[in-house]
Amino acid sequence: MSEKETEPEEDDEECVTMCCHDGGHHEGHHRIENRIFVATHGHGLEGRDNVVMTRLNDDDLAKIDALVELEAFKSRSEAAAFFIKEGINARKDIFEKVMNTVNQIKELKEKAKESLGTSQ
Repeated sequence: MSEKETEPEEDDEECVTMCCHDGGHHEGHHRIENRIFVATHGHGLEGRDNVVMTRLNDDDLAKIDALVELEAFKSRSEAAAFFIKEGINARKDIFEKVMNTVNQIKELKEKAKESLGTSQ
């Protein structure tokens, strides 16, 4: 990364995907290249103790593999975890809306199991 770096253009996918840019941020604009840089330097991907199996189409897998090949990520698993986290963060509004309801549903299920004598 050069000392003096210019802002990448919005439609420049290669630069947006691979550039690690430290300056010029505008409020509300999340730059994926900064988060890739942070993730590949050991931050933001801690505590990945859970395993999730998923199937990807050939195009998505090729893109994940390209980032692993370029050593932007150590593995497919690390890349997938990063992009899942990014997707969740991008839609925080959805999770904020539903999490309270989901917790209430869990409590009601547990109460129903208890009333049947089947709680675990």
